[in-house]
Amino acid sequence: MPTNLRARVGIDYAARLLRSTDPDERLRGIQRAAAVGTPEAVALLAQLAEGSSTTGTMRGDPRALVDLARALSRFTDHERARAGLLAIVTGGTTTASRRPPQVRAGDLTADVEGDPVVRTELARQIAAIGLARSSADRALEQLYAVARSVGVGQAAATNAILRSPPRDPGFFGSPGANVSPATVQLLAQLGDLRAIEFLHSATRSSDVVTRAAAIQALAELGDQRAVSIARAALAEPDTRLRNAAAESLVTLGAPERFKAVTALIEDEATTAMGARLAERVHGPEITKLLAARAAVHPDRQIRAACIRALGRSSDPAAATALAAPALLADPSFGYEAALALARSPAPNAAGLTADLVGGKERALGVRAYVVRALLRGDRSRDADAFVFGLARSKDGRERALGAFARVALGDAGVETFLGDQDARVRRAAAMGSAARPSPESDRALLAHLALEADPLTQQVLAAGLRGGDAKGRVKTLSLVDRAQSGGADAPLAAYALARRADESLEPKVTTLLGDRDPVVRAHTARGIGAAPLEDASSLLASAYAYETDVNVRRAIVSAFAARTNDKSSPSRQRTLEMAATLDPDGPTRLAAARALAGVTAPFGAASSSDVAWLRLQNENGGAPNSAFVGSIVDANGVAVPIAFDDDGFAVLPGLPPGEARLVLAPRLPSYEAKPR
Repeated sequence: MPTNLRARVGIDYAARLLRSTDPDERLRGIQRAAAVGTPEAVALLAQLAEGSSTTGTMRGDPRALVDLARALSRFTDHERARAGLLAIVTGGTTTASRRPPQVRAGDLTADVEGDPVVRTELARQIAAIGLARSSADRALEQLYAVARSVGVGQAAATNAILRSPPRDPGFFGSPGANVSPATVQLLAQLGDLRAIEFLHSATRSSDVVTRAAAIQALAELGDQRAVSIARAALAEPDTRLRNAAAESLVTLGAPERFKAVTALIEDEATTAMGARLAERVHGPEITKLLAARAAVHPDRQIRAACIRALGRSSDPAAATALAAPALLADPSFGYEAALALARSPAPNAAGLTADLVGGKERALGVRAYVVRALLRGDRSRDADAFVFGLARSKDGRERALGAFARVALGDAGVETFLGDQDARVRRAAAMGSAARPSPESDRALLAHLALEADPLTQQVLAAGLRGGDAKGRVKTLSLVDRAQSGGADAPLAAYALARRADESLEPKVTTLLGDRDPVVRAHTARGIGAAPLEDASSLLASAYAYETDVNVRRAIVSAFAARTNDKSSPSRQRTLEMAATLDPDGPTRLAAARALAGVTAPFGAASSSDVAWLRLQNENGGAPNSAFVGSIVDANGVAVPIAFDDDGFAVLPGLPPGEARLVLAPRLPSYEAKPR
């Protein structure tokens, strides 16, 4: 009886909080009801999710929806909880998403621009995962129905089903007349061989898009019976079916794949798809067709696609086509050809790339040579000698290119060029140091940062902060200014500042953790992982609670994992458990589970590196008239400052494999030292 009385009092208190006009009190009401955990409390939470509670609705507050999804996910053995979760998954857009956001500086829970919509989607994803984890047949059927539909909740339901596939062999049923391409693609992603017969039925659908998706899905599942279906579809007049059929033959490695890809390239209606598939299928006839279209074609995108395909081919004729003087001299496609040649697996590509260094397009050639040397280890004595001469040139543009190449290739230390009078040379050397980052190179960059007068070069030199500046070479006030500047070096400055955060810096770090830029938020979180701040775990937990950006959530989990001294912190334990079970991102869930097991670096380290070669063009297709800086956010979420040279190029080595993105910094006036 006393327990029931306490529960009754707890429910009454939660209901009072939920009726409050203060959003934060309503959030506490949700958390209070979840803590009570009685059937009555679960029913109250479900009513809130459904919008049928007498205490009001939470649909105007995306944060409340997130908390509701997490709270109800704890009670999925209750039918009412599952009904509430389904209501969140299928619910419409919140009213908050249609209101202009009001942001308070430093408020970690403030809705930044566009955030209400994204946060509502986060709630849907959490609710869908909670439903899928219940393993209740009815819940999975409902999720599957949402995934098969076209509308709100489809993406969330699909993600959840992929995480927790159904156990019942008859779950997929029969395709029927209304099966959608999205359903077919979902079954292919599941990789469940029990869906094969369903997919075979879908190949006979009256809808062309569904048929095409089903043929591709069977190929992805490795069903060799798809070869005969694809072979027949090659004769269809609809280009979508022919494209799907050819791709299926390529996926299955069928002998007909060469003929199928050749036919696609020859037909102008399917050339683009043929060029894309030619990246995976190589042969003399395909090379001839690609080379002809790479040299001359009215569609610029098709020309670029053919060049990329030639760069993937091991056929020596493909590399020869890329090195054609007319193609390399083309102002629009010379860069594409040089980049493809630098990465080409063809046996003659190394020699052709080295030959470019002393040729007419020598600037392109030097960049291509550096890229190839870093990726494949191909070096040439003559090319190295030419690069050495460039680094000693009286022309600043040439000297910058030579400095970059020598530092990147490990033939000179970055400090060799940091005293050069030309800022372009100093920037180039700093970028070259990314190929072999070390405490020594970081120390050299930061030592010169204090002396650097050019604001653009300062941002590039700040790459030395990538190690965190444990020795405190950059003053704290300088880090504060840089972290708030919005420049290319702001994320790394935020990272270094957060690493040295104590109680005196907590307000500043808290503000950065709530910055409008998710890249800055992520770097701040990573830095907190090494900070002496006593309240760090609570700060990270508050940041995780409603964070919509996956890279920021990954950074927070990494920071928690690194803070081994906080193992007994309730907020650390609670947040990692939440992330391990309900985070929509698979790598984040896995990393959180590893962190709970005591792993301090749960995302691991890359065993290889890649090189990014970028080109920046103005509206007329030419190089910018002045220097530009920006940053490349790599696959690990680290923002590395870069500068584009006078030709509009930037080559950044040392990147981990995976997707990366470019962020251009605001324009700043450049200090123009007199070049030598």
